[in-house]
Amino acid sequence: MAPRHRGHRRSSNLRLYALMTLACGVFAVLAHFLFEAPAAVRSYAEDQINSAVSSAVRSQVKDAASGQQLPTIPR
Repeated sequence: MAPRHRGHRRSSNLRLYALMTLACGVFAVLAHFLFEAPAAVRSYAEDQINSAVSSAVRSQVKDAASGQQLPTIPR
């Protein structure tokens, strides 16, 4: 029986450990962005809607204060 070279097996295990650690790190970063992105997009959309509503209300109040006819809302 031929003697085993333990050095090759040790470096192979170390390489596998490093590869698995790197893969888990990449997966964790991707998972973080995938789960956090919808909340950030929702927050951005809500801020934009609130800004648009505020701008429209401000415009209508300004028009009303200057005595102009407000647009009627169909029902």
